[in-house]
Amino acid sequence: MKAHEALIAWSGWDDESPMRGKVAVGRIVGEGQISWTDGYSNTGGAALEARRKMRGAQSLIGVVKDFHYLVVDERLDPEAVHKAFLAIDEYAKLFG
Repeated sequence: MKAHEALIAWSGWDDESPMRGKVAVGRIVGEGQISWTDGYSNTGGAALEARRKMRGAQSLIGVVKDFHYLVVDERLDPEAVHKAFLAIDEYAKLFG
């Protein structure tokens, strides 16, 4: 899926969520659809309207910033974040 469609969901290590320390990437949830993000405490990527409008290099920069945030600030496992982000076409093309 393209970065502008990719919803990122995660729960940091400090969260009390049952998904603590987990990350997933999937399509943004449309109105009236059941959310696949239940159980996660945070969402990003296409959850932000501005990110859904980004294309090209700007979109890839946003994905790389998300990766950095999840690994450095949220302390998620880099390999787990990498595997989840492979669902994003732009990321997979560069780092897959």
